[in-house]
Amino acid sequence: MTKMSRLAAGIGFLTVIFSCLLVAPEAHAQAPAPAQALDPAQAPAQTNTQHEGAAVVVNGKRLFVFYANFDGKTPLERAERTSNTLRLLSEKSDFDINSIQTLETAQGTDILSGTERIATVSGEDARVAQSSPSALARDFAGKIRYALAQRIEKVNAGSVATSIGLTILCSVILIFILALVTRLTTTLFVRLKEWRGHRIKAIKIQQAELIGEHSLYELVVSLVRFGQIALIIFIIVGYVLQCLSFFPGTRHLSKAIIANAIAPIHSFFDGVIDFIPETLALIGIVIIAFLVNSFAQFIFNAIEDSTIRIADFDPDWAVPTYKLVRGLICVIAVMVALPYMPGWGSPAFNQVGLLLGLLVSLGSTGVVGNVMAGTVLTYTNAFKLGDRVKIGECTGDVVEKTLFVTRVKTPKNEIVSIPNAQILNTNVMNYSVHAKTGTLTVYTSVTIGYETPYEQIQNLLIDAALSCPGIEAEPKPFVLQTSLDDYYISYEINAFTRLANELPQVYSDLHLKILDKFNEAQVEIMSPQYLCLRDGNLTSIPLNYMPKDYKVPPFAVELSNSQPQKPVS
Repeated sequence: MTKMSRLAAGIGFLTVIFSCLLVAPEAHAQAPAPAQALDPAQAPAQTNTQHEGAAVVVNGKRLFVFYANFDGKTPLERAERTSNTLRLLSEKSDFDINSIQTLETAQGTDILSGTERIATVSGEDARVAQSSPSALARDFAGKIRYALAQRIEKVNAGSVATSIGLTILCSVILIFILALVTRLTTTLFVRLKEWRGHRIKAIKIQQAELIGEHSLYELVVSLVRFGQIALIIFIIVGYVLQCLSFFPGTRHLSKAIIANAIAPIHSFFDGVIDFIPETLALIGIVIIAFLVNSFAQFIFNAIEDSTIRIADFDPDWAVPTYKLVRGLICVIAVMVALPYMPGWGSPAFNQVGLLLGLLVSLGSTGVVGNVMAGTVLTYTNAFKLGDRVKIGECTGDVVEKTLFVTRVKTPKNEIVSIPNAQILNTNVMNYSVHAKTGTLTVYTSVTIGYETPYEQIQNLLIDAALSCPGIEAEPKPFVLQTSLDDYYISYEINAFTRLANELPQVYSDLHLKILDKFNEAQVEIMSPQYLCLRDGNLTSIPLNYMPKDYKVPPFAVELSNSQPQKPVS
C-alpha cells in the first residue's frame, strides 16, 4: 500500500472508530449471532431425515434442499459441491450476482453463473417440492443471489476505513480538477475575446458573408461553455461512480451503471467492427474505380495532345469519349458497391431504390434523347469548338459542347443554348470546314443594265474582290451571270476566304470595295426597272468620284427623223 493509500485508510479508520464509539451500546444490544462459514468443512450440509435430502447452507442459513440423486451423486454430495462452488464465486473480486441465470436442459434446469454451472434442479427435486424444475430453479437462483450479496457486502472495519479514505481523497482531487477546469475555461474566454477580429473573423464565400464575426464569436463561446458544462458533468459522474466502487455494498451498482452506459458504445463499436469487411470492400472499390478513371484520363489526354494516335480516332473525340467512359466507370462502381452499403436488402432501401428508379424513368426521356444526340453529333464531326455554324436560324461560333446542349455565340455576342436533340433534327451549316483550306466561298450579287458591257462588270467585280481584306488571291475569284432578267443582268461575284468566324466583316468589306470600284469606273449600280428623265438630274455616283468641272447636264430635246438639236439651257 502506498503512502497516500495508508493516509486515506488512516483517515477513514479514525472516522469509523469514532462512529463505532457513538453507536457501540446499541449495536452490542442488537448484534446477531456470528454467521456460519461457507466452507462445507466448517458448516456441513444438513440432512432432512424425512425426505433424506441435503440442504445448501450459506453463512449458516439454509438456502434450499436437494432430495434426489443426480448425475451419479447423492443429495449430500450435490449440496457440498454447490456450497463449495458458491464459496469460490463469492471470493472472486469481479463476481457479479446479476450473472446468475437459469437454463432449461434435457436433464432439468441448470443454475449458471455466466457459463459456470452452480447446480441443476432435476425433475425428482421438483416433484418432491411439488413444483416444476424451471420454477424451482428460479427460486433457488433468487436465494443464491440474496445470500451471496449479503456475504459480499459483509466487510470489516479496515476495508470501510480504506473506502472512506479513498472517497475523501477523490473528493480533494475532484475539487482540484474542477478548479483547474474553471481556470482554464476562464483563460480561454479571455483569449477568445482577444482573438475576436484577428483570428476569429467572418467566414465568407468570395464576397458573400456566410457567418458574421459577432455570430462566429458567440458560437465559439457557446461551444466552449457547453464543453465546460459537459466536462464538469462527466467528471462529477466519474467521481460518483468511483466512490461507489470503493464500497462493497455499492460496488455492484457502480458496475451496473458503467455497464449500462458503455453498452451503447459497445454496440456502436461492435457494429463498426462488423462493418469493417464491407468498409474495406467499399474502399477497395473506390480505389480501383479511381485508378481506372485516372488511367483513362491519362490515355485520353494523350490522345487529345496527339501523343498517342489511334487510327480513325479524331483527337477532338478524346474529351467527350473520356466523359462517357468516366460515367460508365462510376455506374459500374456504384452497382458493384451497392451490396456492401449499410441497409442493402432492407425493405426501406428497396422502396427508396424503386422510387428513385421510377422518377429517373419518368423524367429521363428527354435527357437520354439529348445525350444520345450529343454522342451522335460528336462522332459524326458535324462541328467542333470554335467552328462558325448555322443551326436552323441561329448563326454563330460553337463555344461549348456537352452531352445535353450545344452553346453558340452569335456575332452580336448572344449565347444561344440549343438542345442536341433539336440539332440532330435540323440542318447544320458549317462554314469553318472549308475555311481551313481557304476554299470557303463568299458571294454577293449586283444587277446592271444591258447597256454596260459585261466584260467591264466582271473585271470590276474581280478587282473589288482581290482588293478586299480576307479574300484569298488563290483560288482566283470568278463571276457568274446568274440571270438575264427583263431590265437587267444579275452578276454574282464568288471569292474565297479563310476567315469563317469573320464573315459579316468580310461581306461588309467586299460590298464597300464593289462600290468603290464601280464608282471609280463611273458605272452606276442600277437596275432600270422604272422610267426616269436622266437629263437635268444628278448622277447617283458620289460627286467626289466625278471630275471637278462636272456639271449637271441640261435637258436635250430630239426630233424624230431629224438631226440632233443643240441642248436647250
